Amino acid sequence: MADVVVKKYSDINNYDEVKIGGNNRTFHLQDKNDTDSPLILIYMYVLPKFMSHGIKVGMTKCRMDETFWHAIQSRIKDQKHELALTDEQITRGYGDEREVIYWGICIDANNDSFKDYHVHDEIKARCAGLVEKEQEWFTNVPQDELIEIFQDLRKSNSFRTIYVPRDEQARCVVALKNYFSNHKTGGRFLLNCKMRFGKSYTTYKYCEEAGLDKILILTFIPAVESSWREDLTHIEKEYKYFTDENLKKSDFMLNWHNEPYVLFLSLQNYLGKDRNSLETKGKIKQLQEIDWDLVILDEYHFGAWNQRTQGTIENQEDLDKEYQNELNKTKDVIEKFNIHTKQTICLSGTPFKAIAKGEFNSDNTFTYSYFDEQRNKYPNSKDGDFTVVNPLYEHFPDMKIFGYNMSRLFGNMTASVFSGDTLYGKKYFSLNKFFETRKDSNPNEPCTFIYEDEIKQWLEIIKGRSTYGDKFPYSNQKMLSNNKHTLWLMPRVNATFAMAKLLMEDEYFSKYEIINLSEDGVGAGVDAFDYLNERITASKNTNKLGSIAITVNKLTIGVTVKDWFSVFVLKDLASPEQYFQSIFRIQTPYKEKGKILKPYGFVYDFNIDRASALLLKYAEQSQDQQTTKLEVAKLIVKYLPIFVNGDMSQPISEQVFYELAEFGDSSGIPLSRKIVDTSRTTRMLDDEVIASMLNDNEVSDIIKRVFAHAKFNKPKQQTMTQKPADGFDTKIAKEGRDKGHELGIEDSDKYVDLDDTQVQAEFEKNIEKYLSLYCPKDLNEEKSKWYSNGFIKGYEAGVNAPIKKLNCGRDDGIKFVDNVKAQFGANIVLKDETKNLIDSFVKKHLNDNKNIPAEYRGMLYKRWYCDSFRKAVKNALSPKIPYEKGKSVEDADNVIKHILARLFEFLYISVYRETTFKEIFNNADPNVFLEAVGITKKDFEVLNKYHIFQEDVLNNYIHDFFVNESLGSKLNLEDERIKNQYRNSFDWFGFGLDNDDDELEIDEALSKSEIEDAMIDIALEAENVNLSDVPIDDENKQDDIIEQELDNNVVPTPISDKEIIIDLLRKNPKGLKAKKIALMLDMAKHDVNVILYSNNNMFVKDIFGNWKLK
Repeated sequence: MADVVVKKYSDINNYDEVKIGGNNRTFHLQDKNDTDSPLILIYMYVLPKFMSHGIKVGMTKCRMDETFWHAIQSRIKDQKHELALTDEQITRGYGDEREVIYWGICIDANNDSFKDYHVHDEIKARCAGLVEKEQEWFTNVPQDELIEIFQDLRKSNSFRTIYVPRDEQARCVVALKNYFSNHKTGGRFLLNCKMRFGKSYTTYKYCEEAGLDKILILTFIPAVESSWREDLTHIEKEYKYFTDENLKKSDFMLNWHNEPYVLFLSLQNYLGKDRNSLETKGKIKQLQEIDWDLVILDEYHFGAWNQRTQGTIENQEDLDKEYQNELNKTKDVIEKFNIHTKQTICLSGTPFKAIAKGEFNSDNTFTYSYFDEQRNKYPNSKDGDFTVVNPLYEHFPDMKIFGYNMSRLFGNMTASVFSGDTLYGKKYFSLNKFFETRKDSNPNEPCTFIYEDEIKQWLEIIKGRSTYGDKFPYSNQKMLSNNKHTLWLMPRVNATFAMAKLLMEDEYFSKYEIINLSEDGVGAGVDAFDYLNERITASKNTNKLGSIAITVNKLTIGVTVKDWFSVFVLKDLASPEQYFQSIFRIQTPYKEKGKILKPYGFVYDFNIDRASALLLKYAEQSQDQQTTKLEVAKLIVKYLPIFVNGDMSQPISEQVFYELAEFGDSSGIPLSRKIVDTSRTTRMLDDEVIASMLNDNEVSDIIKRVFAHAKFNKPKQQTMTQKPADGFDTKIAKEGRDKGHELGIEDSDKYVDLDDTQVQAEFEKNIEKYLSLYCPKDLNEEKSKWYSNGFIKGYEAGVNAPIKKLNCGRDDGIKFVDNVKAQFGANIVLKDETKNLIDSFVKKHLNDNKNIPAEYRGMLYKRWYCDSFRKAVKNALSPKIPYEKGKSVEDADNVIKHILARLFEFLYISVYRETTFKEIFNNADPNVFLEAVGITKKDFEVLNKYHIFQEDVLNNYIHDFFVNESLGSKLNLEDERIKNQYRNSFDWFGFGLDNDDDELEIDEALSKSEIEDAMIDIALEAENVNLSDVPIDDENKQDDIIEQELDNNVVPTPISDKEIIIDLLRKNPKGLKAKKIALMLDMAKHDVNVILYSNNNMFVKDIFGNWKLK
């Protein structure tokens, strides 16, 4: 486009008369804005070379000391998409000249509610049959009529809407009034309310009713300024509204103003790079001269207000680095600036750390969660009825989460992209690593994705152009209709550029307006917000399919973008605070002319097991402490339905969600192995339950009797919550562990004073650096993984070793037990009824820094001090379990595994189909139960006296059992691949004490010698068959190798034992596994396998791996 000329129409109105702040004012077009605030202007212009195009009606803001003409001219000159011209029309120069025909000042510009679309709507309402060229261009409407409509609107003051508070907002105002009536000075109250609750309006409503006149709002997110300005128009009391722009003016003095006023300040201007300037110091002095009625600390969860709540500040694109560093050092900002206030209100939708640290309690907190909102919206939902909708809440969109498992989509690359972070004790497919760019590790490299081919494949997948089908965001029509304007969250700035480039090169996605919020020139805060809205408008004016806004975290906090209907989570969000602040951007209501345009907000999360862990944590922190995790899981799936892998027909059950959140995605693990994982299916890790069982003679006698009469193939270990990575015991992994441990000890001091978020970032940065330096370059992919897994384990242990070794809080914890007993009684024991009491008492003690020795107050030291302190208290107060052979925790765990395995064998042979755990008690045939499980039904009920079995989880597995069983009758099991896949998901027999266990499960609890012994056993068993390179848990692959060797004329073991095997199988018509045959006949398993495979005319193996006679 050639140079653009913006000129005035010869008959343009050079003057505008308007009443502002109660005073009549006349302004000339060339005048400067000399008021106390920016002014909002309406302008109208035409294209002289294309007059039939109509009249453009737009809006801009004139800043203080800026001329009105400059504000209008610069705004119009920058417009391109807003012209609504075709490429051909632009080439012909239709938009090169723009002629302004009218301008006007909107009523009191302290109010951002007066928008140009109010004028647009009124034009369409008054002019029936109007032909509208594009959204803001109007044809067939005379200029005078357009001006008259604007003037009428300006005089009507109709844009000022007084709200009536909803019930929860009214209750919040009452809670504030009650609290501050008892805390006249120095009180601090927390509004722990979900995003979109209306915290700013509710706070203003309290100010109005409490008669507060001098209000200071402090935030470090500049983009929230417009919402604070606008919400002042929804209360009856009129406040003057000032910002930092006013304080900059040399002739502006706060203490000259007597009328009620609000001062909004972004701390970026006071803690950033100009914090030591004379101008900043002068502005702070003005703050100190006022006795404030109220100070409001907005977005409190970021923890910049108080040292005790620090640790959640993420690297924000909106904030300069100096400012972020200063925030991390700032304690209480009110004290730092010596501000005097009678009352303080803290606002947050996710203040979890502040609450956990004990800063707030039920007396000074008002809580309102998303689940509370859903209960209000659906008053009968408690009974499962969602048909009745409360009209006061119907405009709030329902959130739906669509989760995808990247490990399934890209299973071949999980070794290279699994995260080393240990969020909640689990590892995840790392989206941060998947979307890593070459430039991240080397600034000289191009800004392209390392896994660009895979990411292009992912783009094809989400468009439905792959073998995975059409259950994806841009192929499923129900999803696609909600994806017109979306927000994509990326892990790093470089990733936003790489993704924007791929989308613009893509034939389909290039039809969307691609908005990279990390681009130079976008700015931050209000500027970034205006840029986003301009680009969204541009997408509407240029017939784009919609828009895709790409960001790391810019505009993910405190802003309102009604056009965003969906969000794509393409990064590893580390905390519930970050996750919910980000995804709730799309819950902004969108309602026009009484019609709800956004009934749903969609979240597309490509790391669903990690997201489930964050969701569970959020809901736990939003509910009463007495609520169990399973009850919380039910709450989530009821009001925040989760659909996995694109299946919109039915959200997952609370049991599936709970399993995802607690254990990660286990879809690839055979059900038989999940059943005997007692960390999932029982409460074996609950000290109180185990102590109660083993101290109860009736229960412990059953355990001892089963243990004594059952035969273990080999000693088993108690179930642990985690297993080490593949290749744990290899020489390569050990080299990695040793090197990592050495470097971790060297680096330990670097982590001492970092907060939790910084520790993780520093950890990942160092791991990446060291692996590039020390991982041998000649290793293949699998062995590189072994080395890196070992290195990460060793480095983590090394970093923590010097501090952990101190066990620095143990002695103090032991002494503190006396305090606990003094508080709750000498016989206090840690159990379900007392756990919360004791935890809260310990937490309150540790939250007071004075109770922690000075040398342990650094973040890393403090963490280990508190950890060892709590463990000491727990160990001292936990129920004691006397050791007796057959009655230890390990013995009990083995017995429970055995019972569980046999329980599912019972389901297989039972005539009656028990569909729940409870039905086993009610309907099982006692004789069949005894034969299959090995104990009577009565014994089983006694064993479960303390509810050792997790019934909800087992119900889910029972359901899966029958689904798999019925599926088997429909599959072509002659197909070896299908048979093996089915067998691996439904391999029931051979588990428990008589386990035909072909896999070596290396547990973290195993000693080195035990690992070596087990590995030697496997190696010896594989001798002469060269099975050492075959995964131990895949018997079918071993069988394939044996068959291959037979085909290659490998001399088999003499078959003199064949008749003995035939005789044994005649006596066991249900079949036996090769390992059991070998055990019963005292033969080598290899020899048995050779006989069985060499005589396939006599022997056949069923889908469960049992050998039978043909």
